[in-house]
Amino acid sequence: MEQIASIEQIRSLIAQIRDRRQGFVTNFYLDEEKHNWWIRKGLFFYACLPHTLFLVKQSPDFWNVFYCSTTKDELGEDVRAFQQTYPDKKWMVDIVGREHQCVPMIEMFENQGFCMAASLVRMFRANPPAPSEELVDAVVKASANEAGMVSSLLAQYFDATLEQLPLEEELMDYAQNGQVLLCRIGKQIAGFLIFEQNMSTLYLRYWFTHPDFRDQGVGSKLLRAFFSEGKNAPRQLLWVIKHNENAIKRYRHYGFMEENMLDFVMTNKL
Repeated sequence: MEQIASIEQIRSLIAQIRDRRQGFVTNFYLDEEKHNWWIRKGLFFYACLPHTLFLVKQSPDFWNVFYCSTTKDELGEDVRAFQQTYPDKKWMVDIVGREHQCVPMIEMFENQGFCMAASLVRMFRANPPAPSEELVDAVVKASANEAGMVSSLLAQYFDATLEQLPLEEELMDYAQNGQVLLCRIGKQIAGFLIFEQNMSTLYLRYWFTHPDFRDQGVGSKLLRAFFSEGKNAPRQLLWVIKHNENAIKRYRHYGFMEENMLDFVMTNKL
């Protein structure tokens, strides 16, 4: 594998697969800000096999593996060859789409020895009239200096193999853009919510209440502040682990509904 040097290099490598005009299957969606951080930190690599471009974000314990290939069957051949080159590496692969679209790809990875680590479902909420308050009482926007504390909590309480946790530098960018909400009780962070927003959509990325402050309205305050921040966005989205019935129930309470868009996370080593 070789280290990726720039976003332009990624575009060029993907174009080489597309230009073959033999089909195109992928689980990679370019996010310039995020992927630039991976490049700057020296974490992003690529490998070109006969039919497939593999993009690999390396972590100490596992790899997040993305692919751009010509067909499902040719991808399967290259997955087998790539695994044989690095037999000891743990892969985490996301397959995203509607269920009927994902099933053939899931079966292909299962044939290569992969198994399901988790599945996530996307939920959406059409935005009702916005609340009048600009920021809910007890909720503040985090400063860039507080990104380290949020990063530590993410690492402690979230599953990095399933969540694709942001780097601390990414969290600093979120904070500088006003996209990290904190709820404090005393001097402690009782909870946080991280979001992204464009012209039409508000994305809830991470929502967390510290175990020491459960059942004190922390999560509700953060979510109401999130709704207020997105008062001009007609659509709100989030992903949640499909078997997490308690979380789904809470999201439904706030007006979210499941839609037929799934993320199947597969691995070659449990």
